[in-house]
Amino acid sequence: MKALYQKIRTLNGKNYGLYKSLADKPWDFGDFALEFLHVQGDPYAPASRVVIKANLSMLGYAGEWGGEFERRLALSDFLHRKLSRLVKEKYPEKDAAIVFDTAGPEMLVRNSLWIDNGELRACLQVRLPGEGRKIQAEVAAEILTMVLPDLVSAGLYYNKSDESALQDYYRVLAERKAILAELEARGLCAFVPDGAVLPRASGLSEMPLEGAVPFTAPEQMAVSLNVCGREIRGMGIPKGITVITGGAFHGKSTLLQALIRSVYPHIPGDGREGIVIDESALRVGVEDGRSVRGTDLSMFVRDLPGGVSTKDFNTLSASGSTSEAANLLEAMEAGSRTFLIDEDSSAVNFLIRDIRVRKLLGDDREPLIPLTDRIREISAQGYSFILVAGACGDYLDIADNIVIMANYKAECAKTSGFAVRNAEVATKQSIVAQRAFTAYMQPLQKSVRPTSAVERQVKVKLAGDTLLQIGFLVSDTSRLNTLVDKQQRFGAGFLLLNLLQNAASNAELSDSSSADSIAATIQKLYEKIQNVGFRNLPQGMSREMSLPRVVDIACVAFRLREGR
Repeated sequence: MKALYQKIRTLNGKNYGLYKSLADKPWDFGDFALEFLHVQGDPYAPASRVVIKANLSMLGYAGEWGGEFERRLALSDFLHRKLSRLVKEKYPEKDAAIVFDTAGPEMLVRNSLWIDNGELRACLQVRLPGEGRKIQAEVAAEILTMVLPDLVSAGLYYNKSDESALQDYYRVLAERKAILAELEARGLCAFVPDGAVLPRASGLSEMPLEGAVPFTAPEQMAVSLNVCGREIRGMGIPKGITVITGGAFHGKSTLLQALIRSVYPHIPGDGREGIVIDESALRVGVEDGRSVRGTDLSMFVRDLPGGVSTKDFNTLSASGSTSEAANLLEAMEAGSRTFLIDEDSSAVNFLIRDIRVRKLLGDDREPLIPLTDRIREISAQGYSFILVAGACGDYLDIADNIVIMANYKAECAKTSGFAVRNAEVATKQSIVAQRAFTAYMQPLQKSVRPTSAVERQVKVKLAGDTLLQIGFLVSDTSRLNTLVDKQQRFGAGFLLLNLLQNAASNAELSDSSSADSIAATIQKLYEKIQNVGFRNLPQGMSREMSLPRVVDIACVAFRLREGR
């Protein structure tokens, strides 16, 4: 710390560009080190980025917190939120001298704070002060050698008063892991515990609604799970086809939305932290205008008028039913085993086909094959569906299980039983073709390049909150509900950039017959990032990002198209 202070003092009043000399080496603060990842070029440029590195033992934590993944995630997430709160309290203004990433209710692998190999790394943004083009050394020294160490001391060091809250974070993750194992063993695809709080405070808030009716499992679907030394009762949703029905505003979509968001663990107190669903689950809905490239839609769309085949379907602007069919089939290709569908956000002619229209037109004049005609066939291959249906009554006859939501309380109208449904599953092999990553991405490779002559690297950007840009490629992620924030979108973008560049430079992968599938290629990189964080990914520490699931990254890849 003293060396950094003295270095800054020698820069007082000098050209602002000399701040870059601070990045020449790491700076020793005793228990931790500070390193500059990026130094801004002028006072009005994007803030500089610094990383704090410290051994857990130097921060006072027992060695067990650097071991299993669940403990590392619990400690990383807990400290992330604590440090974020302290930084915000110190610098509440918009153009703050120090900025640290904020997090939603999900516990995720984040590059802004992660632990691996017994080392903690925290990335912060620091706005280096200047007057015009001159360095303000006194202010800079105060920020870097006084305020920042105080924040690290208060936010990252072990504090006995935090022990109970930290253990709660670990308990949530340990119980989730155990419940996931129970789901598989019992033939379930989801579990909602008694006492869960499903409604949110508003459509713009992820906070639980005060005074909400807590969830209680209907007796016919209730299961009791012994996990981590305690018994948890709740509703077990069997694999197969489950319909959630009921009147408008009675909680159908609220239950479905809680299940969708529970593909990730949630923090204690969120109300949804005990909800567990198959981690590959994905919401499928209509997506008018999305691009589709090379997807085999023949399961749901027969050849089009004029003899146009749908086995290798391409369009820059898919219709409602076509987009939903593509979404479901690509989700299967990406590895999803459970699909969540709400009729309110679906194409009616994808979900059902009116019997009178069917009789009038026949099959020869209607290329669309509704989900009602295929859902049993798909389910028999080990896939599960959870559908909200308040008007599409055709699914009531097809369903294995029916849950009625009335005044936010769940009732069971039909259940096939857990063991029966599990025994029916014939296989878990995919019934859709697996395309090779390299072959699928090859037509896009020419667009993976800098977007201007002054850029040295391919940039990953967001236009608005959801339009992801990778060089000259774009992917509209607005309907990917399980990408919960901008950080996950950046995470997907940088992982795909890395995979695209590796595929382009590896001549051995040019033979698509020997290349890995899209999902398998993504899975390999995902596992590395999940273990060590983003530090080994080029540009992985360049901005805040968090780790999406393999299925989400694949869905981003399926939506990639040339943006010019």
